[in-house]
Amino acid sequence: METGRSNEKREFWKPEPRTFSVFEKGIWAKEPKGVMDPYSVYVYIRDGVAREQTERLRTIMDAQGMRLYKCTEFESAVFSGVYKSLEDESPTRPTGYVCFDFNYVSVQDTKDILMGVEEYETVLLFASPTGHGVKWVVNNNTVFNHEQFYKVVHDYLWKTYGLEASMEAGDIRHRCFLPWDPEVYINPNYM
Repeated sequence: METGRSNEKREFWKPEPRTFSVFEKGIWAKEPKGVMDPYSVYVYIRDGVAREQTERLRTIMDAQGMRLYKCTEFESAVFSGVYKSLEDESPTRPTGYVCFDFNYVSVQDTKDILMGVEEYETVLLFASPTGHGVKWVVNNNTVFNHEQFYKVVHDYLWKTYGLEASMEAGDIRHRCFLPWDPEVYINPNYM
């Protein structure tokens, strides 16, 4: 019989939240305005910091007007890490987070499918600013680098579920516009 050891209850393990760069409105900003973590983005999206911009964007009927408005009026995040400048090839502090972008899909059906994907750890899941797409942030805890991981998951989702993520979003420096979505999901481990 061992003595001197307490029978402490183990706490549920939660990953240390990693921060990533966020940028001012407009896609022309190369230097970040600061950093956020997944929970901060969850609150930003859920509580409607960009509600006015999101509602306005969804009233614009022409594709070019939507794109211009989105590119000038929304703040953005680069989930892959902390950058000094987006002119750098890679982040100074990588997170391992990868953001997949699904365009022109049924938002609820796509969210339902992605919530059921157990092979990859969902960090965040939310509707895109236009309301016609979904952003899915996952944790890359594999041996693959960012681009390889994006390609592997992209192919898996296409073959298994018929979901096609934008290949443009596979770039490690890809910006994700931060909209308003009261139905945003965050993995409880990141709260």
